[in-house]
Amino acid sequence: MFAFDEPIISSMPILLGIWVAVGFGLIACQPRQGSAGLPLAYFLGLSLIHVPGALLYFDSAETDSLAIVSKSGFEQTITGMVAFLIGVLVARYTISRTPVIAPDVKRAPAGLLSNIARSDRISKLYIVLGFFVSFGVMRFAGGIPSVAAILSSLGSLMIVGICLRIWVAREEHKPTKAWSALALALLLPLGTTVQGGFIGFGTYWLLVICCFFFARSNHRIRYILAAPVVAFVGLSIFVNYAAARDDFRRLVWVEQVGIGDRFARIAQMIEQFEWLDLSKYEHRRAIDLRLNQNSFVGLAVERLRSKQVDYALGSTPGNIVLALIPRVLWPDKPVVGGGGTIVADFTGLKLAEGTSFGAGQVLEFFANFGAVGVIVGFFLYGMCFGHLDFRVSKHLQTGDQRRLLLSFLVSLSLLQPGGNLLEITVSVVTSILVAYGLGGLLRQYWRRGVLVRSSAD
Repeated sequence: MFAFDEPIISSMPILLGIWVAVGFGLIACQPRQGSAGLPLAYFLGLSLIHVPGALLYFDSAETDSLAIVSKSGFEQTITGMVAFLIGVLVARYTISRTPVIAPDVKRAPAGLLSNIARSDRISKLYIVLGFFVSFGVMRFAGGIPSVAAILSSLGSLMIVGICLRIWVAREEHKPTKAWSALALALLLPLGTTVQGGFIGFGTYWLLVICCFFFARSNHRIRYILAAPVVAFVGLSIFVNYAAARDDFRRLVWVEQVGIGDRFARIAQMIEQFEWLDLSKYEHRRAIDLRLNQNSFVGLAVERLRSKQVDYALGSTPGNIVLALIPRVLWPDKPVVGGGGTIVADFTGLKLAEGTSFGAGQVLEFFANFGAVGVIVGFFLYGMCFGHLDFRVSKHLQTGDQRRLLLSFLVSLSLLQPGGNLLEITVSVVTSILVAYGLGGLLRQYWRRGVLVRSSAD
């Protein structure tokens, strides 16, 4: 489509080396008192569905067609991540240059101490409300049109609450409180698996919380050194989950067994636990099917460049306007293309019914405008995350709970690396409505906590 929209197909080791460099670049531009770790959380979330698949073909022969497709897709991912890093840097050092207050609780004025105490109470409210919605209300009302989006945003309060509690613990110099909040976060993948048979939702939530914890830490080196071990354990858990997933979902969706039987099935999975072994066909297949988004992107790139299918030229974002009209107001609203439709249209694959396949930002940006779409799209995405990350950190320090919640919820809505732009936009709009709705309910309570209000707002 464009002059430089031709295949390069760098070697996989080089591409993975660039990916590591981008990761360290994002860490380097996260000051400890001026970041909530959100750009890094998005980077790791995107890595989760691209990097394991790239590792499968680390040393594959150049004639391997599957390796060529995966390399082509991963190449676009790396291009997007470099543009994302540049966008974060631009936002942080141009738009968001206002210094963030870094209070020390040992010599903090009474107002700051009051902000910390109030934030601690609000964190508990968010955790309880988010937990109740995610693991209670969602079970019974999640299928109602337009209600699921609102409940999803309310459920995200749990993530905001845990991060807020970690911040309070950091300001109070109480590491035990921070570690207890992180321990609660570690249970989230288990909770979403038991609740609905999906480990992905809880994993992305955990990534956000861990990145927030990391951003506020004074011991980053030790966590970076531990990252390969954590990644190995995480992938081992995934391949075991993938082996038991269909059986477990049958128990949850079809037989609708009780919580006890669900935990019993998980206990059985633990008894049969296997460590990741890429020489095993079952393990490689599990990763290739669910953690190798590169194959989808690579197939789409191949079909678009060979003119087997036309570029969307903005038609997929164009469906967003239609999607924003609630189905409760328009019951006969036409079905607009979701992630699965985009994947099928541009890859030519026939996808199994009942299985969700998210398009992801790499595929959707490329499907619309080729490599230019990937570069511009991820640059803008990086600017959004860079600015929102700054705002979350600033509002933590100033005690502006209303703006903090708004910025955090919008960030969580954008943090869907495997989602499509239509769903993400709907989620962003819903998050804004929820944030302002809670702002009206808790206005007086929040107002008493504001210490500093920047004229930049």
